[in-house]
Amino acid sequence: MSNITPGMTCRNCGAPITSEICQYCGCSTGLDTYSADMQYPTLECKEATINFWTVAFPLVFALSFGIGGSVIPFAVFSDMAAGVDNNTPQERIMVLLFCIPFLAIGIAAAVIAIKPVIRYFIIKSKGKHIDAVVYGYADDHVIMNGRPAQVVKLLIDTPIGKRFIMYQLGNTDQPYGINTTIGLVVYKNYFMIEKNKDVIHW
Repeated sequence: MSNITPGMTCRNCGAPITSEICQYCGCSTGLDTYSADMQYPTLECKEATINFWTVAFPLVFALSFGIGGSVIPFAVFSDMAAGVDNNTPQERIMVLLFCIPFLAIGIAAAVIAIKPVIRYFIIKSKGKHIDAVVYGYADDHVIMNGRPAQVVKLLIDTPIGKRFIMYQLGNTDQPYGINTTIGLVVYKNYFMIEKNKDVIHW
């Protein structure tokens, strides 16, 4: 992951930089996450991100393809039960084979949509609150509205030392500042970013 140009120094204190946050003064270095050294091991991260893109969007595919792939076989079997099906066995098999890809896509999309919801309830019932430091962002392989979704690199303290997690945000925003501390809820390798609730006193 490292691709650091020799001689790069912190703009604030002049120290050599290896990551997105200067290890000497704690300031943001401006180094791209793809170019930074992984100073600590990376933990597996299973996100409980619930938003339009992670739940509602795949559900649209699940319903569209699932319904489309099940209506035709249902009609065929209904006609067979009613004794009005004039199709040959070979034609019925072809119809069913045609519908299998639609059903497969529908089932896969449903699984994608259900996973973060299940993780959410597991974390809510069993999770522990911890703090994480924002180190940087990287582009995900998922494209949303022509832009790559974002992955935030977070540093956390664990019972076995400091570890990084790469948390898929499920959107194209970069909502957290570099070197800021945010709240996480964690259970095993399930993680969920806590929503910041700003209270304004007028």
